[in-house]
Order: sequence, then C-alpha cells, then structure tokens
Amino acid sequence: MSLKKRIFWTLLFTFLGIAGFAGYYYGLIFSGRNPFLNLGEVAPGKIYRSGVLGKKDIEKMVSKYGVKTIICIKGKESPEIKQFARSSDLNLLVMKARAENPIEEKKLQLIMKVLSEQPFNRSDYSELITDWIGPDEDWVRLPGAFLIHCQMGADRTGFVVAIYRICAQGWEEKSARREMLKYFHLPPRYPKLWQYLRELNPQELCPALGFEYPPLSEAIKGEEK
Repeated sequence: MSLKKRIFWTLLFTFLGIAGFAGYYYGLIFSGRNPFLNLGEVAPGKIYRSGVLGKKDIEKMVSKYGVKTIICIKGKESPEIKQFARSSDLNLLVMKARAENPIEEKKLQLIMKVLSEQPFNRSDYSELITDWIGPDEDWVRLPGAFLIHCQMGADRTGFVVAIYRICAQGWEEKSARREMLKYFHLPPRYPKLWQYLRELNPQELCPALGFEYPPLSEAIKGEEK
C-alpha cells in the first residue's frame, strides 16, 4: 500500500472515530439517551447490564424492566441520574473500578451480595462505596431488578457479569469470556481482565464471594440463547 493510501485510510478511520464519539457524547447530552447503551439481560426479570445512562434511558429501564437498584462501577454517577433516583425511590450504589485491572475481591463480594439480594452491613464496605442513595440503616438488603453499568458496558461491567455467570449460574469460563466479546470487550486493550478469567479457580473464588460452587440452583452451562 502506498504512503498516500495509508495516510488516507488513517485519516478516514480517525475521522470516523471522532465522529462516532461525538455522536455518542452529544446524543447523551441533548437527547437524554445513550445511543450506545450496550444493554443486555443477565438474569430474566432480575439483572440487566448497560453502558452509562441518560435520564430517558433509566426511565425506560424502570418502566419496562422494573429496575429498583442501580449499581454504578465507574466511580461517579451523573447528578441528573442521582436526582432521578431520589425522586423515584431508586436505590443507587456507586463504586469505583478501573478496567486496567481485575476488580478487587472485596468489591466483587459486595456486588455479588447485592445481586443475590443478600443482606450486608454497609459499614463493612464503607471505604468502597463512593456514593449511596438507599436505606439509612447499616444492615440493608437492596431489591431487584438490578442494573449494573460502567461507562461503555463492555469491560468493567463485562468482567462483573462474567464472574456472576461463572459463580451464580455455573457457566464455563470460556462461555463467560465469549459473551464479553459480544458486548464489545477488546481483550488486547485490557489483557489483565481476560487473563484473570482464564486462570481463575471457581472452587476458590466463588465461595469467597458467597456462592456454593457448583451452584445448587439450575445452572446455565453455556452462552445466552
């Protein structure tokens, strides 16, 4: 390929990338919707996943799927969504995770307790919770349906969902990793997440997160159908 063609294709892909990001950003700002919501169902009627939410997105999630609790793992939720949560009696749990490294076990433990509707003592996890809208008591149990999201819904959310698939639903780790690809996770970008899932020992990790392994309930052994 000639130098001129390489320059042309480089500029074209750069332009398309910038245009795509601009569409995503301004769509979220001006319409209240995220055009790249990356929405998926983890457990029917109980757990859903997505990218960052606009106000109209969360209104739809509440009305259509009965979402009662939002778990945000990007460290900060928008003021608009926090205001909506307060006015709509939604629970909001915000934690900070980074896609460069696997989420720490204690954070995973808290997320899995919430998704399993187990009671927990907030004071045990106070250093992990960056924002909270919910019951004032120390011992709480948050109700579903649940929505878990990060920024794009691909990496941090994909990692959490993979752990839930393996520990709560009995998926093989290969199937859990393949599902991440469907939601636009790129292993070369964040290789530590991929490596962690490939090497994890569910017999050790899952009980540490509060699950019987293999799950006692009906397990789903493969990808979503």
